[in-house]
Amino acid sequence: MPSFIACYDLKETNPSPHTKFLEKALANKWFLWIRASNGKAYRLPNTTLIGIFATRDAAVAALEKTRADTQAELGRTVTMPKWIVALYDGAQFDSDEMSA
Repeated sequence: MPSFIACYDLKETNPSPHTKFLEKALANKWFLWIRASNGKAYRLPNTTLIGIFATRDAAVAALEKTRADTQAELGRTVTMPKWIVALYDGAQFDSDEMSA
């Protein structure tokens, strides 16, 4: 199955929904880390996720479900005014956070 990368913005609110959003993203098969060819995992930039889905539509649905699940758990509106989901076919990257 293909990999997809997602970047998103969440409307700023107080308190921020971002921590809960990341928790729900993991539950919906989106990940915060990317594995490099050297075997190490690198933390993606804030508001960037990667996941493996059958289709782009499935990836978009998982991102929207993440927003909806966050909203349901917080009991208040969570707005994602900008987002993009794209097929990931390799890239150059670096991060100040990595794991073995």
